Amino acid sequence: MAAMWQQLHGVMGLWLLLAVGLALLSGVLRSARFKGWLGERLVRRWLAQGLDPQHYHALHDLTLRLPDGSTTQIDHVVVSVHGVFVLETKHLQGWIFGAERQKDWTQTFYRHRVRFQNPLRQNWRHLKALETLLGVPLAHLHSVVVLTGTAQFKTAMPPQVVQGAAVVPYVRSFNAQLLAPEAVQRILQQLDAQRLAPTRATHRAHVAHLRQRHARAEGASPASTRVLATVPATPTPPAAAAAAAPRPPRPLADAVEAAIPRRTEPVLHPEPVPTTPQAAAPCPRCAAPLVARSVSRDDGAWLHFWRCQRFPECRHMQPRTAQVLPLEE
Repeated sequence: MAAMWQQLHGVMGLWLLLAVGLALLSGVLRSARFKGWLGERLVRRWLAQGLDPQHYHALHDLTLRLPDGSTTQIDHVVVSVHGVFVLETKHLQGWIFGAERQKDWTQTFYRHRVRFQNPLRQNWRHLKALETLLGVPLAHLHSVVVLTGTAQFKTAMPPQVVQGAAVVPYVRSFNAQLLAPEAVQRILQQLDAQRLAPTRATHRAHVAHLRQRHARAEGASPASTRVLATVPATPTPPAAAAAAAPRPPRPLADAVEAAIPRRTEPVLHPEPVPTTPQAAAPCPRCAAPLVARSVSRDDGAWLHFWRCQRFPECRHMQPRTAQVLPLEE
């Protein structure tokens, strides 16, 4: 009997260890760091399989030091006579809403919405760093954002954004010769000489630089807000003095201006808030109720639509017109 209990405890211990191991493995696979590593590995494999190494020279995981002492980390750089391709990899899922010049994009999956920095803006810093360090004109640098996950754009996808292995035909679509073979070799030598060692210490130092930069940016924002409501105590320049000179009388304009109440500080009106829409007809597919939803468009306006309550099982959507409350002073 004792031997049976020992065997039972041994089996239960093995199952417990297996469950803990699976939980740890699931946490690692779902972590942002692993997803980023997986996306970079996929892009590295696609570039190696689809680009001729005699004409396209790929470098990966480059950390470069900038003149101001900070660092920048670039996922992939492809150097050829057709230019320098700077690749930023993003492993995303769900629906993506964003435009080329928007500051932030929105990622939506199920009922969760997450805002993140526009990767094209993030990659712009990489292009400016290479322009400074390599002395290459900005017109010879090509920005590319590669999506390696299952994300789908629900707005017009910017032309510099590609999905998966489509990065290879996108790079090969540039046919104009921008760099001489001697310039390509010089750029490769410069990158190899200026890149920092791809070690854990380098990564930690780069993350520390990013945190300091974001901390300075957040610390400067309240000051910039206060400047909006203050008047600098500086002497009036000649141009301003000329503008403040007496002007000819304008009876009609002066009467209109006098009728408008003056404000001592700027007033920022919020976006119009849509009211609760009226009930719509049931879903034509499954007869479930429809719920009102809104998303922001590329131009900053709002798109209002009906969506089936059983989403994502039923994906029926139809447009609607929002009833907007007037702004109050």
